[in-house]
Amino acid sequence: MDNSVGTERYYTIDIIVTNRETAYSKVNELLHEYSDIIKLRVGYPVPDANIAIVFLIVKTTNDKMGAFTGKLGKISGVKVKSIAL
Repeated sequence: MDNSVGTERYYTIDIIVTNRETAYSKVNELLHEYSDIIKLRVGYPVPDANIAIVFLIVKTTNDKMGAFTGKLGKISGVKVKSIAL
């Protein structure tokens, strides 16, 4: 597979929001900002545990993927895992 800088590929991203009250709106702002690369978004709120799980499939370059997940990871109360497909 060609992994040059400008090549787009698919990734999965798992986002765990461990404090919905403080972090969820910030996550949603970033999801809106990067909506052009999001191909699938599935959210599962768990209100009684004050968490939310968001699963994404995105198609983007490695650089943009790093910027996106880096910004998500800097939000307090958010855990992010990604896998290149």
